[in-house]
Amino acid sequence: MTRAMQNYGRANLIQSHLGLTPEIGMKVAAIISFAGAIEHFLERALWRLRGIDPNGTKPDTDAKMISDLISMFEKFGEDLADSDHRAFIVSWCAAAKSGFLIRNNIAHGVPMKIGETLAYMRNPRWEGEVRKRNFGDFWADLPTLDLVREAMAVLYRSITLLSKEDASLADVITDEAKQAVNTARSVLGEFASQSYNPSFEKY
Repeated sequence: MTRAMQNYGRANLIQSHLGLTPEIGMKVAAIISFAGAIEHFLERALWRLRGIDPNGTKPDTDAKMISDLISMFEKFGEDLADSDHRAFIVSWCAAAKSGFLIRNNIAHGVPMKIGETLAYMRNPRWEGEVRKRNFGDFWADLPTLDLVREAMAVLYRSITLLSKEDASLADVITDEAKQAVNTARSVLGEFASQSYNPSFEKY
């Protein structure tokens, strides 16, 4: 059975045609994996920071889309009295919105090789069709993947820290963390934007 699948599917050949090399694939996998972990820990951070004990209850975060969880976290941040804490969470949420747009472009996009670069196209309108959702794309060249991967790691690390039982905003929101999140917001916003020019080097 395995040989029949190999002979017919030709996975290695397809990956080669797409430009999905082991190095590219590893970085794409990291971005997707970080996104899944961020979604998990964001829900728990919302529980901890809002003083919710989920044991035996159905929390208001249950079955929420990631966009809804981000909005809930953003609302929590906007209501904080401390301006540094408020700015950090609002910036984190802006970065996360862009990061998950990139994640969706990858996970739901059609992969293809354009020139020498693997690119993902989500909701294309190649046959003139009208679609409910906007078009999105992501160019998976190594420099872009490295920047997006590092930015998603920043979101992952910070929300993981905030999800801990003894989470303290003051302990987590350090000067280093603020700088990292603000940079992640810039990076992810750049590559999530449809005005992004993959030939333009900003970073």
